[in-house]
Amino acid sequence: MICAQLAVLTSAAAADGTAPKTRLDPPGGPGFATALLKAELPPLPQIAPNPPSDSRNLEGTWFHDQLLETRIEHDMYGNPLPFSAKGQRILDDRVKATYVDQLPYANASAECIPPGQPWQIDLNFPFQIFQSKNDVTFVFQEYHGIWTVRMNQPHRSAGALEYMGDSVGHWDGDTLVVDTLGYKRSLWLDVDGTPVSSKAHLVFRIRRIDYDTPKLEIITTVDDPELYTAPWSMVRTYRWRPDMTDFVEYNCEYQVGTSAGVSRYGLSPEPPENNP
Repeated sequence: MICAQLAVLTSAAAADGTAPKTRLDPPGGPGFATALLKAELPPLPQIAPNPPSDSRNLEGTWFHDQLLETRIEHDMYGNPLPFSAKGQRILDDRVKATYVDQLPYANASAECIPPGQPWQIDLNFPFQIFQSKNDVTFVFQEYHGIWTVRMNQPHRSAGALEYMGDSVGHWDGDTLVVDTLGYKRSLWLDVDGTPVSSKAHLVFRIRRIDYDTPKLEIITTVDDPELYTAPWSMVRTYRWRPDMTDFVEYNCEYQVGTSAGVSRYGLSPEPPENNP
C-alpha cells in the first residue's frame, strides 16, 4: 500500500545522491519501507499446495522475486534504455522534481488512477491470476488493480481508451503473449518516473518456469517511438505464494488519493507536456 508514498520517501533524498530519509511514518513501522524494497518474506509453508500441473494454467497467487527498482536504467540485456530526447527530458524533469526540488510530481497512484501494467506488476505485493477459455484476469493487492486479457480477440476500436489499455492474448506454445495498446494516459514505469507515452505498444510474454522452485516469468517489451528510439524489453520473475491469497485492504484515500492528500504529502501537479 505504499508505492505512492515511496515517491514521498525518495523526495527526501539529498541532492548529492545520499540515501533518502523518511519524511513520514509509513504504515507498518520504521522498517516497513526497507522491508518492502528488499522484498523480505517468510519461507513458503511446507504444506502449501503446488502450482497446477498444466504449464498453460497460470492460476494462483504470485509475489515479486526481485528487488523493487525505483528507476529502470537498463533493458534485460544490460543495455542503457534508448531514450529519445523527449523521453530523457521527461525523466530528467521528474527526477529533478523529486531529488532536487523535493516536490515530486503526483503520478497515477497518488491520484487513485490505475497506473498501468508495468508498474502494477513491478510492485512487491501479491497478485492472483484467474483464467477461463475467454479471459485471463490479474487481480492485484496493491491499488486493488485488475488487468483483464481477452483471449483470441481483435483489439477494440481506436477510440476505446482505458487506463490499463486494451489487452488481447494468445498462446505461443506454453507462453501467454499479451498485446496491449490504447492507453488513456501516459504511464510511469517506476517511482522515479521512467516514462511511457499513451501511444505506446506493449507486449507481455508470460510463462511458467521451474528452476528448483516454481516461478512466473513476465517479459515486457516497450515499443514507444515518441519516447524511445527503439523497442526494448525488461524481465521480471515471481514466486509461487499460495499462502498470500488473502489480500489486505487497500485504502487509496488514506494514503494519498485526494487533491488534499497530494498537497499534504508534498507532491505537486505534473506539467501537461510531460504526459504525451
